[in-house]
Amino acid sequence: MKYIQKTTGAVLPVVAATPPNNIGVRIHVGLSACPPAARNRVERLRADGYLIEALADGRIILVGKGRYGTSFAVYEFLERFAGVRWLWPGGLGEVTPHRPSLSIGLLSLAREPAFVWRGLGPGGALWGPADRWQKERELGVSAAHQAEQRLWERRNRFGGELIYGGHAFGEILPPSKYGPAHPEYYALVKGERDWKNFDGKHRAQLCTSNPDVVRQVIEHCRRMFDEHPEYDGISISPNDGRGFCECEQCQRLDTGETQRDRDDPETGRGGRLRVISDRMIHFGNQVAEGVAKTHPAKKVLLVAYSQYRQPPRRTKAHSQLIVQYAVNSAGFWNPGYRKQALAELEAWSKVAPTRAVYEYLTQTNFPDMPRLIPGLIALELRQLQKLGFRYYQTQAGNGFAVNGLNFYVLARLLWDPSADYREIIADYVNNGFGDAAPAVRRYFDRHIEHWKAMQSEPVTMNDGTVRSYEAVLNVYPGDFREDCRRDLHEAMRLAKGEARKRVEFLWEGFAYFDMTMEAAAKTLPVLRAGWKPAAGRAGVEAAIKLWEERDRFIERHKEDFVLSYMWVRSNDETRSFNPLRRVRAASK
Repeated sequence: MKYIQKTTGAVLPVVAATPPNNIGVRIHVGLSACPPAARNRVERLRADGYLIEALADGRIILVGKGRYGTSFAVYEFLERFAGVRWLWPGGLGEVTPHRPSLSIGLLSLAREPAFVWRGLGPGGALWGPADRWQKERELGVSAAHQAEQRLWERRNRFGGELIYGGHAFGEILPPSKYGPAHPEYYALVKGERDWKNFDGKHRAQLCTSNPDVVRQVIEHCRRMFDEHPEYDGISISPNDGRGFCECEQCQRLDTGETQRDRDDPETGRGGRLRVISDRMIHFGNQVAEGVAKTHPAKKVLLVAYSQYRQPPRRTKAHSQLIVQYAVNSAGFWNPGYRKQALAELEAWSKVAPTRAVYEYLTQTNFPDMPRLIPGLIALELRQLQKLGFRYYQTQAGNGFAVNGLNFYVLARLLWDPSADYREIIADYVNNGFGDAAPAVRRYFDRHIEHWKAMQSEPVTMNDGTVRSYEAVLNVYPGDFREDCRRDLHEAMRLAKGEARKRVEFLWEGFAYFDMTMEAAAKTLPVLRAGWKPAAGRAGVEAAIKLWEERDRFIERHKEDFVLSYMWVRSNDETRSFNPLRRVRAASK
């Protein structure tokens, strides 16, 4: 009842017993407090579904199914009738307008989600126990910070089924534990078992045709489900990157097909690679069958990714195996990529009864550069719903001052893909920015239209080459950034009170983006000169100074929701686009 008090000033008493029917308006929250008819309706809903009813006798019913269904009913009630919004995590993102009273007509609203898994977060093994980026001292993702974001996610109805893990081989069979005694558990790569160079996320793939490996993975899943009965599913997906097994038994399960794949940004290797989809689905089926014998209601998850992105030719997936296709809807303005991705999604729908997507809204290779794509999110989710996909997870982050609008739109479309995303944008802008709403809407629309005009230009910030710098600077030219700056100046002029603070929040996100581009622009001529004296000492020093200023700016936002500190630092540490690491190493 905290938010009723915040918006109206009214303090509502909370009682555990059901109040008599003659005391006027009363709010019944939860299954035990609602009448039998409402309970029966809720039981027929999908998990996380909820019911909001306002009855003629003064009763208001807020009740839901599953872990958070009742909470979701409460959150929608507060949005719909008290005007509360949670635009981004933390107090500044909370909108609680003052209203002298709440007016609610007769109502019966039942809602259930289109997607039973609505996962927002870093994704993969990140923020997980086996990944080195989890370490707070390295990337500053504190427990309190995570909790604040998770609360925001729940208030915006993310969640659904609880599925543990991402890239999982390294956690299921840790190489340091099993490698010395059982090197045969690991992939045979160029004649050697690859278990010695695991970095917490890459290499040390498993030999998935080894029956002992299959047995160990099944036992791991059973043990996890016994210890964590709240889990609906567990990932059994390979480690990130490549390095898959080349033994005869594994390759016998392949069709022999190859595919052209991009160069791996962390190893530089690419070219034509063996398609291993049938092998991986065969492995996933064996594990799913084993788990089903002891835990028939549980599922295992396998990402469809990299060399096993294409649907298998000979093997259909077990019904308890969630096949999770990796897709990047930000690329859908590119007709070629969109056609390929949608065709592969349709093909997977024919061989995998239980299917999911793993969406990239943020990546290490392009961290928190602005890509506002609400229309593409809507396009993707409508197609997924049509194809029978019911599980959705995105690799996102906490850069709410840069791309937070995407997350807000996504939250609502995961419940109803047919909703008008333009109306959701208007809701976000009008409720958050008051008199500055027109200028903020222009700022967002400028970003949306610009990415569309670039046709999802496939640029990355993987390496410090002239070509990469030219590509990034071409996507975000100076005149575009100047137009964005004018929009925000106008918003600042118009905004008042809390709305002004929210515009300042957007400014900080733009500042990170603009500083990155300014540093890149100053570095490009130095790169063209090969970091040699011809570049001019002053030019080199000016470029380094801008990167250092950006570095300090990032540190100042370590524990807020302006930018995705984890993803930005991951790029700085594992890619060479940012020259600071190289320069500092050379100076030692």
